[in-house]
Amino acid sequence: MRFIPFTGGFLVRLIKGEDVTKALTEFLKEQQIYAGTVTGLGGIGDAELGFYDLPQRVYLRKLIPGNLELVLYNGNITLVEGEPFIHAHAVVSGPDYQAFSGHFFTARVTITGEFVVTPRDWEVNRAVDEASGLKLMDLPE
Repeated sequence: MRFIPFTGGFLVRLIKGEDVTKALTEFLKEQQIYAGTVTGLGGIGDAELGFYDLPQRVYLRKLIPGNLELVLYNGNITLVEGEPFIHAHAVVSGPDYQAFSGHFFTARVTITGEFVVTPRDWEVNRAVDEASGLKLMDLPE
């Protein structure tokens, strides 16, 4: 991983072989970033995306194999049990230009991962929502 700070955030480049979610989460911990947003794009492989099946209360996971374009990665940074947590969605496509999208679980960098991390001043924890079974932002009513 390589990064540079700029006014208002960080430009982060993940290197071939790095796991996107693990590397970004480690970066957040090292930089003590507990709130914010993250966007990105790049060249990745073997992306695991998800769709939440509300009646079953489980994520349906789909592995998109091979070399892929990370067309769009968009997420927010909140806290789960005191640790930074990225909730991200993504669009990926392969050589057939077919797009797949959903909740982003993981992928490995095959060429580059280029991300903008923008820290914010909110401090928001996630708590289990009984209706969905998901850890949602715990915002005041």
